[in-house]
Amino acid sequence: MKHHIRTLGIIFSVALNVAFVGSYAYQMLTRRPTFAYEEMRLDDDQRARMISSRDRFIGSIDRVGNSIIGLHFDVIDAIAADPPDRKVIQAKLDEIRARQQSMQQVVVGHLLEDKGILRPDQRQRFFTVLKQRIRSQGMPGPPWLPRDRKKQPASQSGSVPGAAPVR
Repeated sequence: MKHHIRTLGIIFSVALNVAFVGSYAYQMLTRRPTFAYEEMRLDDDQRARMISSRDRFIGSIDRVGNSIIGLHFDVIDAIAADPPDRKVIQAKLDEIRARQQSMQQVVVGHLLEDKGILRPDQRQRFFTVLKQRIRSQGMPGPPWLPRDRKKQPASQSGSVPGAAPVR
């Protein structure tokens, strides 16, 4: 009995962590006051193409993000069921993982499209802005976790463990 409760607790913890990290990342992407391209000196054609790219990107991540949130609810419902079906839970977690991978592919596709719009001399600045924004976010976590309990943001600690230095 203890083994089942511990296993259920671990599964529930993992599911909630995935939900919180995904929700936090989604909120960070949608709460940006400006987009990276807005810090660039773009000509009118580039700006129009970037806005079009941005609008398609936001629509894509909204669709994928909403489907991930729905799957998180499914996982919680599966865990709450009596008795919980571990195969159903694992299948939902696998589906969440696949959708998150899909989200990453959408992001990479968007960045490649934006890169193609920029002139070679603008690209370095664009990717520098993106790296700075990632550093400034610090470590993700649930919103109720006190700031002093989270790791220091990479911009304050000087580096990200396991990451290559940024030049």
